[in-house]
Amino acid sequence: MLQTKRTSDPQLSVDRVVNQLYRTVDNSSVTFFRVAWGAIIVVWAWDYLTIGRVTRLYIEPAYHFTYLGFDWVRPWPGIGMYLHFWALLFLGLAIAAGFFYRVASVLFAVGMTYVFLLDQANYQNHYYLIVLFAWFSVLLPLNRNFSWDAHRNPAIASQTVPAWVLWCIRLHIGIPYFFGGLAKLIPDWLLGEPMRTTMLSMADWPIFGTFFTMPWAGLAMSWLGLSFDLAIVPLLLYRKTRMFAYLGCLVFHLSNAVIFDIHIFPWFMIVATTIFFEPNWPRRLLGGEKLQASTNDFVSSSSPSLSRKCLVGLAFVYLLFHITFPLRHHFYAGDASWTEQGHFFSWRMMLRGKSGGVRIFVTDPVAKQTIIPDLREYINEEQAGKFARNPEMVLQFAHHLAKIYEKRVQHPVEVRALVLLSLNGRKPQLLIDPNQDLAKVKRGALERPWVLPQSEPLREEPWSLPLMEWEKYVEVPPLEFLAQNPIVRQSAALSREGR
Repeated sequence: MLQTKRTSDPQLSVDRVVNQLYRTVDNSSVTFFRVAWGAIIVVWAWDYLTIGRVTRLYIEPAYHFTYLGFDWVRPWPGIGMYLHFWALLFLGLAIAAGFFYRVASVLFAVGMTYVFLLDQANYQNHYYLIVLFAWFSVLLPLNRNFSWDAHRNPAIASQTVPAWVLWCIRLHIGIPYFFGGLAKLIPDWLLGEPMRTTMLSMADWPIFGTFFTMPWAGLAMSWLGLSFDLAIVPLLLYRKTRMFAYLGCLVFHLSNAVIFDIHIFPWFMIVATTIFFEPNWPRRLLGGEKLQASTNDFVSSSSPSLSRKCLVGLAFVYLLFHITFPLRHHFYAGDASWTEQGHFFSWRMMLRGKSGGVRIFVTDPVAKQTIIPDLREYINEEQAGKFARNPEMVLQFAHHLAKIYEKRVQHPVEVRALVLLSLNGRKPQLLIDPNQDLAKVKRGALERPWVLPQSEPLREEPWSLPLMEWEKYVEVPPLEFLAQNPIVRQSAALSREGR
């Protein structure tokens, strides 16, 4: 007697998933997303050009903190950076209009990646998200409808796309939400920091200032943020709670836009989160006719082709990477909020408020002299906020200074750093062993014994003394190298608060 295959058959389950991903859906929502995506690019590039960020971030600094392996990436000379951002602006217009969409998407992905790699002091999680999506959008057929490409070439015009296009965008929008919440499951956040310290700094705000100073306000905002990040994707996926969840998104992101300096991220997430609505929502909103069910909801029952299965397999590997890579900080020693190891590319958003100061010592062992260079000759204050709190960036800058001074004296020099740092309102402490010659330390090592562990507990009242007084209260070990190499020149140290 013949037996039919059960639906629990793994092969049938895989085939069903692949067929579901390749079913056709209304493309009006992804068309709206393409237009909004291009518009966000235009606004971002215009903002950088008009408020001076291109000059401040890429032209004025004499030194840029490059990513390991990308030291060769340098800003364009002359007016090159301005031309580059103008090019990104026009590419955003082209993407929004669907004008040579594939070419514009590739060029934007290359141009945005270049900007992203120029200086890790400018790292933002939303720039990482934009780079990820810029490359992935090259693969997405977002120009089939309401585009110059479809008008020019009717052969590509269509009112549908495969469902995988919709899910790829949802994946990239959902990951920052979920992992942003997962990263908040740490003691500091659960106890209300750094939200408490942030809100206390806004006590002079009209109307809301009194609320910000309430003892429970920081704790309440921390738990609301945690709950929002972890719950929002499931609530958006469930049809009955979707509208309420999106209204929550509006409140959340508009609040972030007011409180934090995170540029286009809130606005991008507001428009991007609409991708969780039904794929035909713009058509229904504008009163258009619903597509026929035969083209909108058809799911093939036949076995999918091998090529489709392979592509879905590659997408699964891509998904697996983005699920595991943000968790790598658990395999490093120490708290990532203190050491910064594993912090980048992990959606660890708003987790640490840091303020600190840096003093660099360059010692000529032959002349037996030590100088304290003026760091403002190389970096600006905006870079200083990120540089002071990241041991790897301090190490990178120490290598840079070592090369400069070795050229001057024609023999190796020693570079050390005195870095005092306060994390989430704690009493400041040493970040780096001040007696370690950083010129001899290799960049990018997994083991970093020269980074001192964070040991100060959270305080009831955040640390608020000015930087110039910190050394009176922080225990600093004897600087052994100064006993034989006295200071012959001293300049101001750099300090900056940052998140």
